[in-house]
Amino acid sequence: MKFLLNKIIRNLIAGVTKKMNSKIRMKYISSFVIACVVSGYILVSERVVLAEPPTPDPLFLELEAIYRGDKDYKQLPFVPEDPHKRSKNGPTLKNVTLKANKEWLKKWISNPSEMVPNARMPRLMLSDDEIEAVLAYLTSIADNELPEQEWDSYLLKEEDDMTDDEYEKMDELVSGGKAIWGRARCNICHPVKGKGGAVGVGPDLGAVAEKINRDWLYLWIKEPQSYFHQTQMARYRFKDDELRKLVEYLMKDWDFKPEEDDDEDEEDESGEEETVAADEVSEGESAEEKVEVEDKSSIIPEGTLAEKGKRIIELNRCFICHEIEGISELLPVSSEKSEPTNDFEKLLNDIKCMTCHNIQGNGGTFAPELTHEGSKLKGSWIKGFVETPDIIRPLLKQMPKFNLTSEEAETAADFVEEFFISEEIPLDKFADVEPAEEWISKGKYLYDARGCKTCHTISAGGIVGPNLKRVGDRLENGFIFFHLKDPHHETPDAVEPNYNLTDEEATALTHFLMSCKSKK
Repeated sequence: MKFLLNKIIRNLIAGVTKKMNSKIRMKYISSFVIACVVSGYILVSERVVLAEPPTPDPLFLELEAIYRGDKDYKQLPFVPEDPHKRSKNGPTLKNVTLKANKEWLKKWISNPSEMVPNARMPRLMLSDDEIEAVLAYLTSIADNELPEQEWDSYLLKEEDDMTDDEYEKMDELVSGGKAIWGRARCNICHPVKGKGGAVGVGPDLGAVAEKINRDWLYLWIKEPQSYFHQTQMARYRFKDDELRKLVEYLMKDWDFKPEEDDDEDEEDESGEEETVAADEVSEGESAEEKVEVEDKSSIIPEGTLAEKGKRIIELNRCFICHEIEGISELLPVSSEKSEPTNDFEKLLNDIKCMTCHNIQGNGGTFAPELTHEGSKLKGSWIKGFVETPDIIRPLLKQMPKFNLTSEEAETAADFVEEFFISEEIPLDKFADVEPAEEWISKGKYLYDARGCKTCHTISAGGIVGPNLKRVGDRLENGFIFFHLKDPHHETPDAVEPNYNLTDEEATALTHFLMSCKSKK
């Protein structure tokens, strides 16, 4: 490109200067050179200017501060831990051999996507001997044993071996566990054979009964963070009998067992034939050829089986995603989270609110942002809701029941009221106002006329938006007015339309919604 440009310039100069005397020619060339230098300077200057950040217009900055700027966050007494910004993508492997049975682990390491179609773990193409070595190392770093739980002996039997009475008792436990599963809304995070898991953070449990050790499952549900500090699994505070029912449901219900393959017998037969054929071929090979093949197919170094497994783990860089005791890190790892500084921070980490909710720019986006909830929600409602979540949103976006105590719920409500606030929301506008009949009537007319019931329900209506049946108990009066005037101020991507209501219309709708309360 540079050569072509030079050639064009030379030809241009030569063509022009042939018709000129020497003085004019020199003058022309000098002018041309100066023009080129100036043009080059301008181009370079523009490149430099473009590389620098542009200076915003003052008017833009003013509008940005009003509509898109920081939302006057109140400084929290701690830094919220964001569960979506973990240093490791996979769970710790400290006690994985106590968690899952050996045969399942073999299958998983051999081909993860065959066990879980959307598995993030890569297929490492390890031989059976290499997998055995890896498991040997993982067994060597595990605790000696799990704390054993006492189970009724009949629960450890195969269902076909149970008496009718034992089967009936087992079935009752499973039914109880299914009810607990529903109340805790476990299917919001966990899909089962591809169904559910709207939040997208939990693994598919469609084959968990084949995989998990019963004692480990009990301890995991009871105290998830004791096994994996960075887990997004919440601690539900289940009572012992609830835990046992839930475990039984997960271990016994057919939803959590792999689908039976109708062609299993045929596959076994074909597998036998393939094995025989392979044996026949191998018999025709020389001993020297066999050794050569084995040497090429294995990367296991010398040493004990556990030492070989450790080396294989290091070579395959398993530590990039997993915490593995005794394996050196090649990359820096973020420091562990310090202990909570107050009761609310402990609660926040315990039930993993930020897996779904966002606080001041950290956390999930599945559920409403909590940054300004203290200016939006009434403290009495917050306490009641976190203690016993009400159904206010579509079924797939329901808040799980975490079995909080009354004191824990009050701690959450008090903290939200104090710190999760916005000075932009005029709470004092309707602070001491009681809904007036005249305004209520006008507001109800507007509610119907504007088609609000298309998305919201009070006595009837849609399910796209939140349930407004008891919205007067839930929302601060001033927030209702503020939201009606500009639905997108707090939630820019909200699907709710902006009707550009007048102050009078917004006031009428506010009075109507304030009147939507529970009957006392």
